[in-house]
Amino acid sequence: MKFRIGTLPRASSVSEAEDLIFTRRRLLLWGYIFLAANVIAFAIRFYAGKWLIDKAGHPTYIDFLQWWVGGKFALMRNAAGAYNYSTFSAAQTLVTKSAPPITYFPWVYPPTMLILVAPIARLPYTAAFFAWVGATLCLYAVALYAILPELLTIVLALLPLPVVNNVFAGQMAFLTAGLLGLSLAFTSRRPYLSGICLGLLTYKPQFVLFFPLALLITRQWRVVAGATASALLFAGAAALEFGSNSWLLFLRSLHGHNSATLLPVNLEGVNQTFFGLMHEAGAGPAAAWVVHLTVALLTTAIACRLWLRPIPHSLKAAAFSIGALTVTPYMLAYDLTALSVPAVFLLEDALAHGFVPGERFVLMGCFLALFLYFDFAVGPIVLLALMGLVVRRAGYATTTGIAVAAVPQ
Repeated sequence: MKFRIGTLPRASSVSEAEDLIFTRRRLLLWGYIFLAANVIAFAIRFYAGKWLIDKAGHPTYIDFLQWWVGGKFALMRNAAGAYNYSTFSAAQTLVTKSAPPITYFPWVYPPTMLILVAPIARLPYTAAFFAWVGATLCLYAVALYAILPELLTIVLALLPLPVVNNVFAGQMAFLTAGLLGLSLAFTSRRPYLSGICLGLLTYKPQFVLFFPLALLITRQWRVVAGATASALLFAGAAALEFGSNSWLLFLRSLHGHNSATLLPVNLEGVNQTFFGLMHEAGAGPAAAWVVHLTVALLTTAIACRLWLRPIPHSLKAAAFSIGALTVTPYMLAYDLTALSVPAVFLLEDALAHGFVPGERFVLMGCFLALFLYFDFAVGPIVLLALMGLVVRRAGYATTTGIAVAAVPQ
């Protein structure tokens, strides 16, 4: 039996206002304007020597620098050099031609990351940047389009500030969001492929902490098999390429993180997790861990409970993606790009079965809240809001009937 959304609440003044504001044409128009403004801004900064390449023709200091330099070490099969901060920072200095007091990024990623960045190191710096951003952005777009095949999906997914910041810095968030989205999109249809995507996502292991327990509770054995096999092969390939000692070097690199913030020492930033939120509120590490683990367990329980209920897959996948982003204790600003995954799953369900009054205003509020991530840990607040929407929609799920609300044109 195919389960569908039952009778949604009757139209109200709130839903009528939303119908007037959130039309496809209006969203597309403002989306195109916003995207065009960003492209122009990037072009101006590039030609002014304030982004990617400075006026002297040297690469500027952005996050992508560590991927490109890390790729150089990978091509030399020199994992020890990458994990040695003095060696790695000296290599970055040679590229930027910038003298101290710049504090360069350390290499604090698993050896599997070296496999991912090795190909881009074969290209010149600027070409490598655009190839990297272009390829990962395509994966991000493909994943979201697989969830909801609408042009509007792609346009809206390119608007949040973390997405723009990810393009500017050349970070990894498009790859993370793409693998997460594809895994959850394929969970029911192609479970082994879903597991393979999860296995590849272990290049950032903090984002798969949610899945072992959740998949076992929901008895998704084929996803578990695919994830286990691909993760082991991925890790084994890194060990063969760079030596088994590279994994020990990775574990040692984690000792350089500040235990109070979980951030690398000497690097500023806001940890966009419940752990980070508690730190911002002045709590000590012990209290922050207690709150974070409590919320993580509650979120996992809610997500698994929803998965086992007879509700649409879109709501189950939205809950699981929220769980993955809530359980991790380490998530930086650019990683908030992955919030597009649960948002698009919610949008898919809403377009198929009707919007709940106030839902679109909450989603808009989440979008606007992301503009504040430089100031404090807004990620947990957005995650709570999205989980609230999922639970609310799941509450209207029944085994009979359907209510379809047309989207205004």
